Amino acid sequence: MALDAIATPTLVEEIPFQGKTLFCITGYDTDASTAIEIKAAPGAGKAIYITSIILGSDDADAHPHLQDEDDNVLIGPLMSAVEGPVLHHDFKHPLKLVSNKALELKAAAGGNVFVHVEGAIAVG
Repeated sequence: MALDAIATPTLVEEIPFQGKTLFCITGYDTDASTAIEIKAAPGAGKAIYITSIILGSDDADAHPHLQDEDDNVLIGPLMSAVEGPVLHHDFKHPLKLVSNKALELKAAAGGNVFVHVEGAIAVG
């Protein structure tokens, strides 16, 4: 049996300091089966850098994940269960989205999902 790779995110040494704008997003939804934009595309020449995430669900079928607006998976899916497992990760090196792409929360099916993302917008 082979692992099917679903994500190849870019890790960077550090977030560029010049023009950096920090952000924190916390949200909850009962149905992310249609992708929900949680951080808008930052504009030409800029990118979203993720430094920390908490992702979870208490629904056995939801399996939430984070993706960019082109449906490229960044983190997940979290194999959710009724007991509500949680994925929490602080990145030693930030995760960078492709320049000028939005960050989205998506789930495999309807169900309760929650997310907390910390990061920055900077020249990308």
